[in-house]
Amino acid sequence: VMPILLREFHSPDEEMKRIVLKVVQQCVATAGVEPEYIRKEILPEFFKNFWIRRMALDRRNYKQVIETTEELANKVGSSDIITRIVDDLKDDSEPYRRMVMETIRKVFENLGAGDIDDRLEERLIDGILYAFQEQAVDASSSLGKESQIMLDGFGAVVVALGERCKPYLKQIAGTIKWRLNNKSASVRMQAADLSGRTAVVMKACGEDQRMGHLGVVLYEYLGEEYPEVLGSILGALRAIVNVIGMTKMTPPIQDLLPRLTPI
Repeated sequence: VMPILLREFHSPDEEMKRIVLKVVQQCVATAGVEPEYIRKEILPEFFKNFWIRRMALDRRNYKQVIETTEELANKVGSSDIITRIVDDLKDDSEPYRRMVMETIRKVFENLGAGDIDDRLEERLIDGILYAFQEQAVDASSSLGKESQIMLDGFGAVVVALGERCKPYLKQIAGTIKWRLNNKSASVRMQAADLSGRTAVVMKACGEDQRMGHLGVVLYEYLGEEYPEVLGSILGALRAIVNVIGMTKMTPPIQDLLPRLTPI
């Protein structure tokens, strides 16, 4: 079946592209298909033909490319797949960066980060920070689906890497603080949500002081005017209290409570 499928990789017909992707997904999932065969025969052509910007612009193609790539990762492991797409986190096209981010999230959620080496880990953190910071700003206060993809992706990478995140936490916390000060409500909201998700990892890395500092910064933003953003700030404070404990919390709980009463 494979030679015929590979030939159809070049089909200009959009519907055909989706069918081919679906069939590749099913073939790869079949028992007895060897990872080595996939690495040699399928991956080079697959990435050349389907990991292109145009695929990210059509919702159906976008979804199918991600699903098929996820299935390939299940067979060959995460590092083979992530190595090929990690640098695309810095691509000029935002929809394409989102497709990369969503794929990385799914691969990490399924397989973890066990086979990611140090060099790839650096490229990954560098890439997600770039993609996160370069999002087009949406003026509304609610988090759009696109921002949610970036947030979920960033969160998944940080959680999967766990203690390996320690060298990058200063940079990540810096990004969060910088974005909490943004004039766009959705950017502030996303930054608060991200700080909530990284709290557990900061704790695991023994970064209590950094987390305490983040708590103080978030506390200062309790005057936020948009209710959705305020909700995210409260959620982030709760996440920090949960991991750091009531007694060690900064600002201390007796300062925090009076500020919460009027809210």
